[in-house]
Amino acid sequence: MLEEIGMNGINFAAVEQTTKMIKEDPSLKMRNWQASIKWKTGVQNTLKIRDFDPIKIDEPELLGGTDTGPNPVELLIGTAGSCFSITFQVLASQEGITLEEVSVDIEADLNAAVFLGLEEGDGGIIDPVITLKAKTTANKEQVEEIAQVALQKSPVLMSMKAKIHLEIE
Repeated sequence: MLEEIGMNGINFAAVEQTTKMIKEDPSLKMRNWQASIKWKTGVQNTLKIRDFDPIKIDEPELLGGTDTGPNPVELLIGTAGSCFSITFQVLASQEGITLEEVSVDIEADLNAAVFLGLEEGDGGIIDPVITLKAKTTANKEQVEEIAQVALQKSPVLMSMKAKIHLEIE
């Protein structure tokens, strides 16, 4: 199986096979993803995805939880940042760029007063900012160009309605 691993450890043979199968049978383009959430107590829930270990979800004490796990907003922005990072890694690798280090930080605001019913307004995340740090064989302009494409192609970011601001360090 190692012979199929390509640039930066990405299995492009599998991706190419999937692409070929979808071209031959367009009905394969849709993929159903599932997650199961089970309430435990208070605002604690368990998130189960495929055969992976369950993830405990909770809220900070200030929002009525016991702070024993990340809250849904933290999971959302973490998932968004992860998807952006993966998309950047794949795009850079497709361009033949060697990745030495890639890290992504993401932060966003949330108006708790809207969630608590104290005021009207945007109840979702506000002003998300992604900061990309990439040590690669590419120059800064190439990294910025690939990062901008990753913003447009990341499935999770495309699923979010908030405008994402990107910072490159």
